[in-house]
Amino acid sequence: MKTTIFFTIFIILLLTGCSTRNPYTPTKPLSSYKTNDTYKNINISDALLFHYKQWQGVGYKYGGENRDGIDCSYFVYDAFRKTLTKQIPRTTLYQSKTGQSIQKKDLTTGDLVFFITSKKGSRHVGIYLKDGDFMHVSTSRGVMISSLSNPYWRTHYWKARRILSSN
Repeated sequence: MKTTIFFTIFIILLLTGCSTRNPYTPTKPLSSYKTNDTYKNINISDALLFHYKQWQGVGYKYGGENRDGIDCSYFVYDAFRKTLTKQIPRTTLYQSKTGQSIQKKDLTTGDLVFFITSKKGSRHVGIYLKDGDFMHVSTSRGVMISSLSNPYWRTHYWKARRILSSN
């Protein structure tokens, strides 16, 4: 009985954690995301695009933290820790409580975008790039860039947080 309950909970978490559907990958070249925004004299867009290229195409794995698979919150955590030298929490829940709340219309490169992806409250996080696009880890396609204007993301958008303060 306990094994069945544990297995059921595990499957639910696996299917809903950082869940995504209907991903969209823009056909824009990565250079189109270039900005002059800086944090600690680091060009934010350069750092994020470097991080994206390192992980691009790596698949989704709940709780994953390596090239065998990663989840959305680790992707964000790793980007901030390694490329922007900013320590943030590891989980989506705590990332969603970090920094300053901002309006969707005020998004700038490096802001975190959050989504509620199921009726049970599963959360997903990505990093805003520019022009309505964000990078994240899709459960179906791995590390990728999607558009906030995609009907799926528009419907499931929850909030945004600013973690970085400009120089």
